[in-house]
Amino acid sequence: MEIQVDEHGKVQVLACEGRMDAQVSGLLKDRIQELLDKGTTQLVVDMEGLEFLDSSGLGALVSCLRRVKEKKGEIKLSGLRPEVHSIFEITRVSRLFHICETVPDALEAFKNKD
Repeated sequence: MEIQVDEHGKVQVLACEGRMDAQVSGLLKDRIQELLDKGTTQLVVDMEGLEFLDSSGLGALVSCLRRVKEKKGEIKLSGLRPEVHSIFEITRVSRLFHICETVPDALEAFKNKD
């Protein structure tokens, strides 16, 4: 999995590409921890380029959300493909995250919260 991080004001966008599975889910945790250590608490995980997500990837996202919430922050998800979105629905993890259609929608949601 590749993760590209882009800054949009106070919000960091992590664009994930490839597969988020047991072999690479730690990479997301590490990247988000690095951002938290720098004081970033508003994150968008752009999943448009994600081809595959398994339970390890889902667990990593939930773990990251918990860490971010401890810092009074928030993670918004964007660009979920239908097959990935269905995993969130089936497991009811969709209730934990604010899911947006696109990165601009997620960025706008942060602006509306301020």
